[in-house]
Amino acid sequence: MGLNEMYNFDYLKNEAEELVKEILEREMKLDKKICGCQDCVLDIVGFALNNIKPLYKTSLKGTLYASASVPEKYIEAVEEAVKFAIEKVKNNPSH
Repeated sequence: MGLNEMYNFDYLKNEAEELVKEILEREMKLDKKICGCQDCVLDIVGFALNNIKPLYKTSLKGTLYASASVPEKYIEAVEEAVKFAIEKVKNNPSH
C-alpha cells in the first residue's frame, strides 16, 4: 500500500502557491498586457514557484493562519519572483 492510500495529504499545503496566485492576480489587474490564457498563467505560476523557497504547512489550522505568519521578506521575494516570471513569459509566451 502506498503513502497516498495510507495518509491524507489534503492537509499538506504549499502556501507559496497561494501567495504566487494572489500576487499574479493583483499584477494582472494592474497590467492588462499580461496574457491571461491558461498556458501563460500556468507558465508564470510554475516559473515563479520554481524560483522561490516553498512554504509548506502541514495542518488545517496551519493553512488557515499561514498568511498571518509569513515574513514580509518572504512576501517580497515572492513578489519579485512573480514579476520576473511575468516578464519571462511576456517575452516568450508558449502559445
